[in-house]
Amino acid sequence: MRLYHFNTLRARLTALLVLPVVLILLVAGISVFIYARNLMLRQWHETIILQLKRAAHEIEMRLSRPVQLMEMFSQSGTDTPDTGLLEAIVHKLETLPGVVRVNISWNSPSSGGHGHGGMRSIMGGGRFMRFHRGAFTKIAPPIIDESTGAKTVSVTMVLMDSYDTPVGNLEIIIKFDFLMANISSARWWQNANACIAEKKTGKIVFASDRFQDRMKLGETDDPLEGKLLKAIDRDFAGTIWGQGTPPEQIAGFHSLDTFPWALVVFADGRTILSPIISFRNGFLIGAVVLILVIYGIIRLNVDRMSGTIRRLSDRAGTVAAGEVEEKIEVNSRDELGRLATSFNTMIDGLRERDTIRNTFGRYIDPDFARALLKQPEAGRLGGRRQEVAILMADIRGFTPMTERLSPEDTIDLLNRYFSATIPLVQKNRGIIVDFIGDAILVFFEPVGQSIEATAHRCVQCAFDMQAAMGELNRELAAQELPALKMGIGVHTGPVVVGNIGSKTRKKYGIVGAPVNIAQRIQGQSGEGETVVSEPVVDKIGSRVVVARSFSATLKGVSAPVKLYAINPCESIA
Repeated sequence: MRLYHFNTLRARLTALLVLPVVLILLVAGISVFIYARNLMLRQWHETIILQLKRAAHEIEMRLSRPVQLMEMFSQSGTDTPDTGLLEAIVHKLETLPGVVRVNISWNSPSSGGHGHGGMRSIMGGGRFMRFHRGAFTKIAPPIIDESTGAKTVSVTMVLMDSYDTPVGNLEIIIKFDFLMANISSARWWQNANACIAEKKTGKIVFASDRFQDRMKLGETDDPLEGKLLKAIDRDFAGTIWGQGTPPEQIAGFHSLDTFPWALVVFADGRTILSPIISFRNGFLIGAVVLILVIYGIIRLNVDRMSGTIRRLSDRAGTVAAGEVEEKIEVNSRDELGRLATSFNTMIDGLRERDTIRNTFGRYIDPDFARALLKQPEAGRLGGRRQEVAILMADIRGFTPMTERLSPEDTIDLLNRYFSATIPLVQKNRGIIVDFIGDAILVFFEPVGQSIEATAHRCVQCAFDMQAAMGELNRELAAQELPALKMGIGVHTGPVVVGNIGSKTRKKYGIVGAPVNIAQRIQGQSGEGETVVSEPVVDKIGSRVVVARSFSATLKGVSAPVKLYAINPCESIA
């Protein structure tokens, strides 16, 4: 998912800040945990293997002297054995620590044997027969000795003649507790599930107190014990991990040289790894706390920022709708604070601009003003040549009238007059150029239409203004104010249309001789009369009724001008 799919600043910053922290903590935590776990398991492996090796060495050392004497006995066997030496060796065996007794048994002589193997010769009281050499055959599992009641193990050596035919057995019985003396008292043996098991069968020979109820490894179908039996048969020493992370159990083993046994220890994985597990749990708690702290910081700061941005966005919408009264509260000195300050400065500028527009520029229909602003040259100083329709209206006898009125009544009278006529100019999409005392100068620009249609709009505006005088005069009479009579002049012609002034102060207006001609034509109109020039009649003649026509010499114009006083007809409506 791409980040711009998040629809709030809080969600985006949370993703940008919290997620990387989570990933870093996750990767770091897993890496440290795996490294520490492997390190601790490796240390446990080295420790337990060393302990098992020492225990195996203890057993081997306790067996080494009896085995050496038994080998010496076997090497002393010849066709003519030294009975005194053999008796000395047997006596030495019988006096060794841990040895219960020494048994020597001879096979009965059989006929048809090979050479001397078939002869029975008892020497020295008949205790020893002739033999050539001896070989170890087995070490029996521990059993309870009937004569002593103690658990013992037996080591047996078969005695053979020169033809490798068995002629007898040498067996020593050793106390099992003697072999296991140092092992059973060791802390690792007492505190763990430990045993000595046969390598081939897994049968348990000796077990710690915690493992006394077990007879054989693998009897519970434990996967760990199954892996352990395979490893014991394959390797001399090692450790095996159980299932789980961390492993639920770990087993270590070490084989013996003399006995076909292996020392085995089972340990709880969680106990071994308790420090790293505690570290993991503490790390998780710390990571959660850190993430919550980061999220809290984001909430405290981002909510403030997003609140300011949200207020800016909302206020921008209201400003776009024309409301520029309310400002944004500035709560900080950072970038957002400067942005809010700049927004408030813009509000001040818009408010001032609206004040200027409402005072001096409210005399154009808003929709028509927007259409004008879409023109590329609308905002630039300068202009273009354009044929337009021009209207000038003036109140007849207004100057003598003001001499009889107070200044307040004069202003009130003008305001009422302009309030009645300006909306009609806006209705017909006229552009008020200026107020000259009690006179109004208006032009009509052919935006998106012909000059004929524009001239029609201009004349229609004049008729509407004349018609509005009746209602206005009734209101003035009610206020005991004098009635107003208006004369209007209309003319069309080419002028320069555009922004006049400077970059700091300008207005949208017209310049050219037709403006002066329109003013002169207005001067030729009587009370309540609308007078137009011949170009106007040519453009809309079929839509008006000519009340009278006449020629007039206008100031600034060399030749007489044909003028027409007109009235509306039904087609003009």
